Amino acid sequence: MSHPSPAQMPGRFGATAASAETSRVDHDAVVRGVAGLLDRVDEVRRAAADHDAHDGPVDLTPLSAQAELLEQAHDVLTTALEQLDRV
Repeated sequence: MSHPSPAQMPGRFGATAASAETSRVDHDAVVRGVAGLLDRVDEVRRAAADHDAHDGPVDLTPLSAQAELLEQAHDVLTTALEQLDRV
């Protein structure tokens, strides 16, 4: 008859191992990092909105900047999830 490993057991053993591993991910740092990037996306959007569309051709530079910032936020979240997945 096989017995579960301590990590598979409910209670003290499994919870301690999991919480020790998840503590490697700084949740506050992830939230701050993503929030900061999203704030920058909003700044770019506001700056682009200040530009009058009737002043000339549409400038896609702000859209590109927003896409880059969103990609960075995605990378931060993906890295955090990968770290949690290693538990």
